[in-house]
Amino acid sequence: MASTKGLIFLDSRSAILHENLQPRILEGKREPCEITFDDFDDVSFKISCQPETPQLVTVHLAMKGAADLKRMGSSDLLDRHFPGMETRPDPGFDIALQFDCDNLANPEETLEQISQLKRHVLGGPLHKAFTALANKSSGSASAETISYRKNEAIYVCPSASKVVVVFYVDFADATDRAVARVFLQEFVEAQRTVRTAPPVSFTREPPREIASMVSNFNPDAAGFLAFALEDRHVQGDRLEKAVTMLTGFRNYLHYHIKCSKTYLHMRMRKRVAGWLQVLNRAVPQLETEKKTASGKSFTRK
Repeated sequence: MASTKGLIFLDSRSAILHENLQPRILEGKREPCEITFDDFDDVSFKISCQPETPQLVTVHLAMKGAADLKRMGSSDLLDRHFPGMETRPDPGFDIALQFDCDNLANPEETLEQISQLKRHVLGGPLHKAFTALANKSSGSASAETISYRKNEAIYVCPSASKVVVVFYVDFADATDRAVARVFLQEFVEAQRTVRTAPPVSFTREPPREIASMVSNFNPDAAGFLAFALEDRHVQGDRLEKAVTMLTGFRNYLHYHIKCSKTYLHMRMRKRVAGWLQVLNRAVPQLETEKKTASGKSFTRK
């Protein structure tokens, strides 16, 4: 995780993928294995090594819309980062990379890039659009829809002067939706105080850039958040950073919603514990019999 002024950004690497590949790539571990696990956004991974060739590692990835993502630009990104590594995936998976741990030109870089496999697949269309914007050729590019989650999508809308990236955000839980709207609106407010940030807008209805692309949507969803990235936001190293931040935005939002709910629950439990202490200390005063000067009982009426 990275932290900037108190904000936590989730690492773009898959921690489990990195943890399991590091001993094999950097520490010489050569054992057969078959490890399957899940990641954010309903993504599944499988790491497999056969007993007869333990030095060959195959990493499989299953992701919603992976074939469309490859068509929209992810294929070029995979070829750049993993030349000659793509192989036929096992049934139930969409993408597979195979490499020989004994013949890697740069093991550290290979480990780093494979740990970000999901980021490269999801970020392909964004990288393609931002590269065209930086090269002044985005005016002829077409808009794309990334259906990466059930009932949610990312819309990439290039134009000659900017690329608008719209997140359609929804949650199954009504409380999460309500908290998400507060967070999304805060992005708009915060952008006004950060001059170098891209323009941000939040609406409950589809913004005009994607009005023709959205046939139906849930009116009770959290809403649509749009980032308008200009040429200055994607020059040099900023392009890769922009892709990384946007591909991790949904997870970043979900993480902070859960943290906010946890904080609220902690505050409520603390307040209830305080009230219970007050009640426990509040011993009712028993009315005692009073006597007059002559010794007779006195009763107040």
